[in-house]
Amino acid sequence: MRLLKRFLRDIGSKYKPVDVVNINNKRFSSTLDPPIDIPELVYTGTYLGQNKQRFEPSSILLQTLSDEPSTHKVYVDRDTAWLFVVGKDIFDENIVDRTAGVRLGGYCLVMFGEECIGYGRYETSRDLRVVKNLYDVGDFLRRE
Repeated sequence: MRLLKRFLRDIGSKYKPVDVVNINNKRFSSTLDPPIDIPELVYTGTYLGQNKQRFEPSSILLQTLSDEPSTHKVYVDRDTAWLFVVGKDIFDENIVDRTAGVRLGGYCLVMFGEECIGYGRYETSRDLRVVKNLYDVGDFLRRE
């Protein structure tokens, strides 16, 4: 839960998940009333993401966060969105627009229109500023 809260804070979200259930390092927003502990349980409610070295959010959580006006977002055009979805980083000159909270060293959602296509970390690489791809919607297809 600590990594989930840190991720939400870093992305600028005010989202407060309720009844979060931990199943094998995966976080779910439980729909059980009341939440119970079943040893064989593998899934319940909405999948939020999983803990690894840092919290890795699900695409469902990212889309939910994209609806919040307070989250840090960068907007890209069609060609840049395609490159991001296939795993590439975004150079600063390819960012069409950004919200006020985007800063160096911070996390941000990558948006194409009104759709969230992933998230990354805004940082410098040599003399360039880039949004480093940490997760995109094409990740599932590349893994399968």
